[in-house]
Amino acid sequence: MKYVPFILKTVISSSLLVSGAGIYLSSAQAAVTTSASSSTTVDSITTIQPLWHDKADGQGIYSQQTPIANGLFYYSSGGTLKAADLTTGKVKWSYKNGTNPEIITNNSVFFITYEGYLVKVNAQTGNLLWKVKAAKDPIEIGAFAELVNGVLYFRNEHGGIAAYHPVTGKKIWENKDIPMYVGSIDGLYNGVLVVSSTVDNRRTQFFGLDPATGKKLWRIQGFYSFVAYRDGELLLREQANAANDASNVPLKGYQLTLVHVDVKTGKAKTNKNYKPLEDVSRLGNYFTSLQGSYLYTVDGGLDQWGGHPLYRFTLGQETTSEPKSYQEYGNWVAGPVNNMAFFQKGAQITGVQMNDNRIISFNGPDSPALSVQLIGKGIYTGYENGYFYIINAETGKALGKVKTGAQQYGTLFSANGILYIQTEHDIFAISLPKELK
Repeated sequence: MKYVPFILKTVISSSLLVSGAGIYLSSAQAAVTTSASSSTTVDSITTIQPLWHDKADGQGIYSQQTPIANGLFYYSSGGTLKAADLTTGKVKWSYKNGTNPEIITNNSVFFITYEGYLVKVNAQTGNLLWKVKAAKDPIEIGAFAELVNGVLYFRNEHGGIAAYHPVTGKKIWENKDIPMYVGSIDGLYNGVLVVSSTVDNRRTQFFGLDPATGKKLWRIQGFYSFVAYRDGELLLREQANAANDASNVPLKGYQLTLVHVDVKTGKAKTNKNYKPLEDVSRLGNYFTSLQGSYLYTVDGGLDQWGGHPLYRFTLGQETTSEPKSYQEYGNWVAGPVNNMAFFQKGAQITGVQMNDNRIISFNGPDSPALSVQLIGKGIYTGYENGYFYIINAETGKALGKVKTGAQQYGTLFSANGILYIQTEHDIFAISLPKELK
């Protein structure tokens, strides 16, 4: 499972929330033009049968990369990497001892075996192109690969990060001294490769590396979570150092503290504090996103998952004004991504446009929503009761439901009028209703 920072689960530019229910939105925008509400009863909604379905190993729900290329869907099932026809699900090729793809291009698929090999195969045939030993086996914790600016970066949670040439598999450099336990590659910014990891499951550390050599340029440590990069600065959210304090003494602080860090030096330049609170000793954050000049955040008690409101702060206004609250629409479920967030009250889901508060609402089952995603004119919602609903975003009308039995959903993808649903155990291919194609 890919790393979600302890306490802070940060979503930037539609990145994936991977803990608990895995609630998030996809990156496409719906054409919501007017307020609408659905009166369709749950029992009358048509059950849609999949075009094809296969069991999956589940790693795909933690990835946002498109698993579709060359008319094929790439996934792992039963310890085998498969490439299946998008329409029929017929497996064109398979690779034994293959795991879920780390990287997919038009020509190649990269994955990591449990024995610690970084492997590249031909995307259209599955033929082996190269294989290098990148980590000691077995990989008990995890290893991940990412392609950044034409360089293949391999991070091993046992410790260390390395760079490989994606064409030849030749190692460019390796730094075994950078601990990557529950870590991430946060990005390449202004000529600095920024990576992060946990120190003790509470504190985090960020490193600036030379992308040409892998040498450490700087390190910063604290109760931080990555938010964004902007204008030469890393924006990190700082959490109060009181999460494990058993004294029960109230701790004054702020709902949100944003630390601006110079990406070249790793030096904290300024701290921006938003909304003072009398007690932050058990305050946790479940979502933070910087979008334009607005900071969106979902905060609540560390001992309670769910039932928290969404707030919006204006970047740079700090304590001078109260944040905008969206509590009137219900408990936060997902977003905002592409200017829309979703909330739930009982059986009703409400989507709110952030710029003008236009809404779209629809009624589903009286069950907690686990995932709400927005693609084109469709809203797609998976519920705790094991059903997945397809909604017309313009009218709020429910167009169909699918029985998945799932409790976790990955990013949805569509191609040629077919929707692909990734869950913790399965892949479903669904023909979309005509009005959403």
